[in-house]
Amino acid sequence: MKRLFKLIIMLVFVFSFFSFNSSTTEAATAKIAYVDISSGSLNVRNGAGTNYKKVGSLKKDTEVYVYSETKSGWSEIRYNNKKAYVSTEYLNFVVSYLRDKSKIYTYRSTSGQKNKAKLSSEKTYKKIYTGEGHDGGYEWVSNHGIDIIEEDSSGLYQGGSDGFYFAQIAYPVIVGKSWIASENKEIATILSVNKTIKTSAGTFKNVVEVKYEYDNGYYYTAYFAKNVGLIKSVSKDETYYELVSLKKR
Repeated sequence: MKRLFKLIIMLVFVFSFFSFNSSTTEAATAKIAYVDISSGSLNVRNGAGTNYKKVGSLKKDTEVYVYSETKSGWSEIRYNNKKAYVSTEYLNFVVSYLRDKSKIYTYRSTSGQKNKAKLSSEKTYKKIYTGEGHDGGYEWVSNHGIDIIEEDSSGLYQGGSDGFYFAQIAYPVIVGKSWIASENKEIATILSVNKTIKTSAGTFKNVVEVKYEYDNGYYYTAYFAKNVGLIKSVSKDETYYELVSLKKR
C-alpha cells in the first residue's frame, strides 16, 4: 500500500511538473501586447471574427500574451485560462529595446558643443556584453564602468554595480506616456515613436524619443532603436552621447 501511495504521489508530481513546464514554455514563446483603445473596452471572443460569441472584455492597457495571429486580423490569447481571440488592430505589441548581445557598441561623448565649432571634451566608450549579473540583469563592461541592462513587460532599465536603476522607457510605448525615472524624481515623457535618427553607426527608423526633466530645469532627450537600445542623447547644454559603431563580436 505504501509503495502504491508513493507511486501515485510521484505520478502527480511528474504530471504537474510537465504541465507547469509546458505552460511556462508556451508563455515564453508568446508575444506580449497591451490593449490599445481610446475608450470603452475590447471585446474578447471564442473565435477569430465578430460573428463569434463574446466571452468577455479587456480594459485599456491590459497586458495579454499573444500566441498566434490570423491573416484576417485576429490574435489568439488566453482568457480565463481558455483560448480566445481579440482584434489585432487594438493591440500594441511590446518591442525589445535591449542592446544586441552579439554586438560591440562604441559610443562617443562630447560636451561644450554649444556652437558646434569647438569641442571642450570628447570621450569614447566601448561596451561589451559579458553575461548575466548577480541580480539577473545583463552586464555590459566598458572603460566607463559596468552597465546592468534589464527589460520586462514594464519597461527598459539601466543600472550600475551600485544597485541604482533608471527607468529609461516605460511600456507600453505610447506618445505622451510619462513616469518617474528614478529616485531622483526625473519626469520622463515619450515624445515620439517614429523618429528617424542618423548617427555614425547608421540610420535608424521608428526610433522612440524620450525627454527626461529635472526639478532644477535641466533636461535631456534620448533616442532608442528597436533591438539596438540607446543610439543618441542630447542635453539642454548640447552635450552629446552618440552610438558611433555597432560591430559583431
